[in-house]
Amino acid sequence: MFPVNKTRRDTRKVVYGPPLKQLRTFLRPVVGSSSSSGPSHSRSVQLTDDLIEYIFTLLPIKAAVKAGLVARRFRDSWRLARRIHFEKELAEEYDNDELETILNHVFESHRGDEIKSFRLHFDPNAHELHLPEWVRKCIEKRVQELDLDISQPKQEPSFLLPPRFFDVESLKVLKLSYSVFQLPPDLKGLSLLTTLVLRRVDITPKIIQTILDRCALLETLDVGRCHGFRLLRIHAHKQTRLRVLKVGNCRAEVRVIEIDAPSVGSLYYSGSISNFCVISQSLLFLKEAMLYFKPLKGITNPLQVERLASSISNNVELLTITSTFLEGLSPRIVDGVLREKQVSFRNLKELQLIMENPSYCNAGDIASFLKNCPRLEKLFIDADEFTFDGGAFYELHQRPLLDKHSALFKHLKLIKIMGFRFQPCHLDLTRFLLGKAMSLEYMFLLLPKSFRFSRALRQDMDFFTDAFLSWKLSPDAEISIGFAWEDKSFVYPKQSKSWY
Repeated sequence: MFPVNKTRRDTRKVVYGPPLKQLRTFLRPVVGSSSSSGPSHSRSVQLTDDLIEYIFTLLPIKAAVKAGLVARRFRDSWRLARRIHFEKELAEEYDNDELETILNHVFESHRGDEIKSFRLHFDPNAHELHLPEWVRKCIEKRVQELDLDISQPKQEPSFLLPPRFFDVESLKVLKLSYSVFQLPPDLKGLSLLTTLVLRRVDITPKIIQTILDRCALLETLDVGRCHGFRLLRIHAHKQTRLRVLKVGNCRAEVRVIEIDAPSVGSLYYSGSISNFCVISQSLLFLKEAMLYFKPLKGITNPLQVERLASSISNNVELLTITSTFLEGLSPRIVDGVLREKQVSFRNLKELQLIMENPSYCNAGDIASFLKNCPRLEKLFIDADEFTFDGGAFYELHQRPLLDKHSALFKHLKLIKIMGFRFQPCHLDLTRFLLGKAMSLEYMFLLLPKSFRFSRALRQDMDFFTDAFLSWKLSPDAEISIGFAWEDKSFVYPKQSKSWY
């Protein structure tokens, strides 16, 4: 059984099932709300008709049409709309012929001098003949954002975008999906491009590098589920404005993804760790990183992970990693002595650990990593369906060290463990965290949907209640235990598992 400290008790209870009282630290008041009870003074403002009409033109096309119904004076305001948006929710209200008729009417009736953004969710088989004409009219009116969401979920990218699409001087935001990307040989446009988002696009490394070289103002490059390359090098050493770089789940034929982007402040990657390489010596501007490495069949290369950890650790404040990354930083026996990795994430404030099988990670590996995060405030561990390795190595070498760790988490206020199952490794980890988090306010232990209480476990719940209360170092810490589907904590990681 697990030790219960009978001398460290308080009157606060462990809560089984939802909810805890409203979180005082992590749920902030609505911006603009006021608690003052004094008299309020309103000031009426009379807007001219011209100003009202101008405001209507800034609305998306559907909202502009509705707004124009307030008075006869404004019923044609939609003809000046600067935002022609037919995104998925709106486009799916009509069949292909209806949508085509509406779009043709919108563009034929448009009287404005400018179109700021054109967003379209469409079937290329139905609109292939008309799309170039719609885009041409947007280009003529100095479009700044093009978002073409092609609907081909079960097909290979086949829609070929005419190269002239990219000779647009005014374009700042370009988002494409399910298409074949080709640049004109003498590219003249895209000089103002700040954001490029590609989904399931057939693209070559040469095009990526051309964009990096050509687009000096580029701030965001987001490539998800794309293919057409085996080797992807993103060399942006001279690209000082690039702040967001995302590469997600590209095809299996990709062998190497090499990144050299010292100015990046946000780095997202999903895929195999064996293909991933950051050659920038240190990402000094990096504030958030998501490294979703898929489980390997073999053992993770520790040198590769150590180099990567060293390059991102300096200033990162928000981090998501998987058990594959954690394996590379696991303690190892060297010359007969168990040695832990010394990579300091000294500015890290929020950490999300996603544990996935197969992996030999255990509570000791997590503890060893956490001791290098002295300013951690929020910890999320997703162990749903994950099996912790509680073998002989853990029992002989790592478990005895859990109580000997001298590190204290002075800033850790929130812990949330998904997939908690009252197993020995789960309890070891809970005991370690409660005993080291001196400022802890809330711990949420969420049971997986498949969890079933045995008769023996039900009889031991009083023991576990006493154990949890005795383990906690923070007297004000509240512990909530319940099923994941009952989760009413309203506290979630800032980074989701998938962004593409």
